[in-house]
Amino acid sequence: MFRNVHFRDGGGKRARWQRCVMWPNAAGVATMPPMPAARLLFVTGKGGVGKTTVAAALGQHAAKLGHRTLIVETANDGRLAHLFGHRKLDADPRRLQARLDAVRVDPRDLVEEYFSRLLRFSFLSKRLFASTTFNALTAAAPGITEFLLLERLLGWIEPGFAARRRAYEVIVVDGPATGHALKLLRTPRTLATMVPGGPLGKTARKLLALLGDHSRTQVVLVSLPEEMAVRETIETHQALQDDLALHVARPVVNRVFPRHFSATEAKELEEQMRTAEGTVAPVLSAALFSIGCRREAERHVAHLRRALGVTPVLLRQLFTADTRAEHLQHFGHTLARTVLDGMAP
Repeated sequence: MFRNVHFRDGGGKRARWQRCVMWPNAAGVATMPPMPAARLLFVTGKGGVGKTTVAAALGQHAAKLGHRTLIVETANDGRLAHLFGHRKLDADPRRLQARLDAVRVDPRDLVEEYFSRLLRFSFLSKRLFASTTFNALTAAAPGITEFLLLERLLGWIEPGFAARRRAYEVIVVDGPATGHALKLLRTPRTLATMVPGGPLGKTARKLLALLGDHSRTQVVLVSLPEEMAVRETIETHQALQDDLALHVARPVVNRVFPRHFSATEAKELEEQMRTAEGTVAPVLSAALFSIGCRREAERHVAHLRRALGVTPVLLRQLFTADTRAEHLQHFGHTLARTVLDGMAP
C-alpha cells in the first residue's frame, strides 16, 4: 500500500510529505518496508599482491549493479586514487563514478576525532594531541586505532537518521596486509571481553555481530602464484575461518599468466627452440617464458586448491604500463560470480 509520510531532518526542519510504499505488520499496521542488509567486503593479503586492484574491481562492479558503494582506503599510498584518475583521496567520501565513492581513513585522524568528541573543548584536545606521552600511549595501546576504524565502518553501514536510508549498501575495505588485518578483525572480540558494558562494549558487540554475520560480511584473500604468498594465504584463511569463524570467500590469485598455447603447441615450441637461429630465437624464448610462467602459476593454484578445498578465482596478468579503473571491468565480472553472488538488483 502507499501512505504519505513525513520526517524531520537533522536540523529539526519538517521535510515535504512524500508518497512511500508501506507494508502492513502482523497487527495490520502499515510500516516502512525492511531495508536490505548492507554488505561489508574486507580485502586483504600479503603486501604487494594487488589488494587495491581487487578492491577497486569489486567496488566498481557493485556500483554498476546499482548499489551505493564505498571503497575505504586504509593505506596512505594513493594507489586507489590513481586507479580512478585522482591524485589522492580525502577523509570525507569522494565521488569516483556513478554510485561509487571512495575515502581515505587515517588512524591518526580517527584518534584525534574520537578524543575531540570526548573532551568537547578544542583547547583541551589540542594540548592533549601535542603531548608526546599521549601519542606514545595511543600508539602502544592495543586495539585503539583498529577499533576506531571498525567503528567508522559501522557508521557508514548502519541506517541514517530515522532509519530512512543507509549511506551505503556495499562497503569494500582495501585492508592492510594479513598480519595487521588479523589484528584488526580480532579487535571486537578482544574489546567485548575486556569491556562488556558501556558504550565501548555496546559498539564492540555490534561489530562482532556484523563480522560474524556470514550473509553480510566476507573476507576476500588475495594472493599471487608464488610460494610465499600462497603459504601466507593458507595460514590466514585458516586463522580467519577456524579461529575467528568469519566468512572467507574463495581466494583470489592475481597476476596469473594467461594460457596462450596448448600442451601440444608448447611441446612443439620446445623442440623448435633447440635448433632456432637468428631472429626466431628471441620470439621462441618469449613464448617459452610465457609457458613457464603459466605452468608455475598452475602449480601454485593447485597447491592452494588442495590446502583449502576450494577452487581459487584467477585474475590474469595485466600487460599495461599504467593500470586504470577501466582496465578492471573484466575482473569485476569474474569476481561477481563468487564474491558478489546474489547482489544483482
